Amino acid sequence: MNTRQSIQPSNQPAVLSLAFSSSRKRFIAGLADGFRCFRTDNCLATYHPTLPVDGGVAVAAALDDRYIAFVGGGRSPAGKPDVVIFWDAVLGKETARFHLHEPVLGVRLSGRWMVVVLRERTVVFEYQDLQPRKSPSSPADGTGSEKSDVDEVPRGPNKVKALYATSTNDHALACLRGDLLVLPAQSTGQVQLIPLSGGSKRVLRAHNSSLRCLAVSDDGTLLATASEQGTLIRVYSLSNLDQVAEFRRGSDHAIIFSLAFSPGNRWLACTSDKGTLHIFDLRPPHPAADVHTAKDRNTKDRHSLPHHRKTPSYAAHRLSAGGLALERESLSNFSGAGPSTHSSSPTSRAGSGGRIGPPTAYQGGSVQEYYGLRPPPASATPPSTSAATGVSALASAFKASGFAPRILRDVRSIASIPFHLGDEKLHWQGGAAFSWTTTPGGGRKRVRNAVLPLPGEGSGRPPKGVLGFAPREVGGLDEEGARVYVLGGGGEARWEVFEVLPAEGGGWGFVNRGFRRFLTRQFVE
Repeated sequence: MNTRQSIQPSNQPAVLSLAFSSSRKRFIAGLADGFRCFRTDNCLATYHPTLPVDGGVAVAAALDDRYIAFVGGGRSPAGKPDVVIFWDAVLGKETARFHLHEPVLGVRLSGRWMVVVLRERTVVFEYQDLQPRKSPSSPADGTGSEKSDVDEVPRGPNKVKALYATSTNDHALACLRGDLLVLPAQSTGQVQLIPLSGGSKRVLRAHNSSLRCLAVSDDGTLLATASEQGTLIRVYSLSNLDQVAEFRRGSDHAIIFSLAFSPGNRWLACTSDKGTLHIFDLRPPHPAADVHTAKDRNTKDRHSLPHHRKTPSYAAHRLSAGGLALERESLSNFSGAGPSTHSSSPTSRAGSGGRIGPPTAYQGGSVQEYYGLRPPPASATPPSTSAATGVSALASAFKASGFAPRILRDVRSIASIPFHLGDEKLHWQGGAAFSWTTTPGGGRKRVRNAVLPLPGEGSGRPPKGVLGFAPREVGGLDEEGARVYVLGGGGEARWEVFEVLPAEGGGWGFVNRGFRRFLTRQFVE
């Protein structure tokens, strides 16, 4: 057993919270000794103030480089857990303070609103000028040039706009995108969509169990939801509240850490406590391409099918496919990606093909089709002479048929890759794991100390798998791929970069571009 002490013990503070700014150009980390802001693209620190009170910050949100809202927390908090402090980074001081009289679980910021998430209600504050604007001053020489001090006028959330009741929101679920606020409704599994600038509130039933994660696209047109089961992810159109897609992350229970849309709404990313980053394709093919593909398939089916459709071989093919081996997902390594890079071809799953929503299921069994009055769909075509092709065709037909279980028909991720979870101890925030007490008989007894909970995470687990896509570059398209950032907190704070790129042989693959421990010194002096 190695009992030697480290020559240079680590004095890095624990990361209690992580959040991206609304533009995703910055992210903020709430630490055990304050907070720091970083650039998203290269993970370099941009702001590290000295707070008036030393201590930890358990909730933090940033509006790019100007405004920051935070709440104290941790073992030595920098403030009360029911007080939100609004900080102006340009002035370098606190400009507003709000007492909510109950623990604050989360904060969201935009250019006009501040949303404070409590356990069973959410408060919306509207920005106002915190001091009168100075009138433009004219110089004494009469040149007529004016100088305005508008930029120096501090602004902050100084007016309560509204208060909205929610179900028990222990995970601080809230999405603020422009003037749209998305919150859990008062009924289990429902979501309420609130236009803050005026309009009627809408309610959407997303899941039967409690919600665990929410995400809204940059343009405010799509909503992604995940429940506490962690197996299915559903995507809804916010214009008409229709479900446009449903993806299966896995078959066993998982805790969804984060969901995120790409800037062009082509990709949806997901992280969970399984330590895997998944990417889902949201873009359907062009309708014209579907028509040509269907015609080609029907033409091929007419030449490949036997002339007498009533033969037992055709009916047996449709009904006996369940006894055959199922088609496995085809994974191919991306060149130069390393051993941890995985990709999946969109054509490896029956009916997926990059379409939005579940694959079109062939319910097989119409009388017209059986007696040859119309050609069957391609999924019911009898297998070719090749054994491998026959098994693949039968497996695809079985997946698309009504006899297959739903778990086989669901659309899964097109690519996945592990991200860093770390091996955090229960007392990663610091402090002793055990303490000694005196028993009634006069003896000593060792007692395990309770794990300190965090706002939005009662179990005390550190923040992991916080997702953010890179902002869209000028001329950049989602069809060419995307860059994904994954943040991890706790005692092993880490910033990781992944890229979604076309894989060899078709489909898409993940590439791990590297990582940084963003609390350590990045460059050697």
